[in-house]
Amino acid sequence: MPRVAVVRHTFGLPSEPFVLAQARALRRWEPVLVSRDPLPAGLDGAALDPRSAVLHTAGLSSRALADLLRSLRVDAVLAHFGVEAACALPATRRAGVPLATVFHGFDATTSSAALLRARKVSWATYVRRRAALARRGELFLPVSDHLRSRLLDRGFPAARTRTHHLGIDLDELPVVPVVPAARTVVHVGRLVAKKGHADLFHALSELPGVRLTCVGDGPLRADLERLAAHLRLDVEFTGALDHAAVLRRVASAAVLCLPSTTGPTGDEEGLGQVLLEAGALGRPVVATRHGGIPSAVVDGTTGLLVPERDPRALAAALRRVLDDDGLARSLGAAAAQHVRTRFDVHRQTARLEELLDGLVGVGGR
Repeated sequence: MPRVAVVRHTFGLPSEPFVLAQARALRRWEPVLVSRDPLPAGLDGAALDPRSAVLHTAGLSSRALADLLRSLRVDAVLAHFGVEAACALPATRRAGVPLATVFHGFDATTSSAALLRARKVSWATYVRRRAALARRGELFLPVSDHLRSRLLDRGFPAARTRTHHLGIDLDELPVVPVVPAARTVVHVGRLVAKKGHADLFHALSELPGVRLTCVGDGPLRADLERLAAHLRLDVEFTGALDHAAVLRRVASAAVLCLPSTTGPTGDEEGLGQVLLEAGALGRPVVATRHGGIPSAVVDGTTGLLVPERDPRALAAALRRVLDDDGLARSLGAAAAQHVRTRFDVHRQTARLEELLDGLVGVGGR
């Protein structure tokens, strides 16, 4: 069985269940987890993937990572995010193994100036090596057509840049309540500018009697709490939750709303994985026509899309879904079918394995 090193600076982040879901779904390739950082507190290796319970840490040294890749006898490297790929590029050249990169959003859209202003060593490395990565990396896998177009604009080669949806593990979804709580909206995402919380709050100020649950945490929490109080909204801020708890919150709400916008740094939504999870749970969604969201939501069929930064249009779309049970059920049923047909993680990961086969030849070394 060929072996792939799955590279991420930090595994087990609550906001990134899709990284490990893909690793667990590999069947013909053996995944080995390689990180820069140790696991977050309270998480052990067995919780990541029973087949890859040992997490290998290599820091940022190209020589150390190359030695680790050789000792693990990997046939290919799969880096999640362009930042990780840029850091791993010299090591993969030293070790003589091909590099595939999954792009998730900010790594394809954020401006170089904003990445440098963040003063993170790995982000600066990404800016410095991005052109080399585009020339020398073997395969680039943006998670939506929108991200693919942004990568092509940045000089990545069309022939090696292929849209690849990660998918979700449908077997992990909770049982959906027969009747969700009436007039309830859930938003899932970090409390940062690009997630559109302020637009959602202003939209809800036009919809009396609606309860909002905001799942996630971030630097804007205090500002958003003040705005919710000023607008006299019924909002629960849950903070960060584990993935199972997030799914339960989504399953019990009448509608999920993700009004993402382009952030101050140019950062855009890659796809909006929670949109797929809501759809799989039969929940209608209201979102913006932004970034990769149209790859996840078919406007008028599986959900409703509105322009960015338009609270009035957002309020109108939410009102339609909340006031029309028949429409909500129709959108939810179509969303569930859409996700099961196009975004099942096992089907999508089987396609990934075919792409990896093409990098090394079927059977690996």
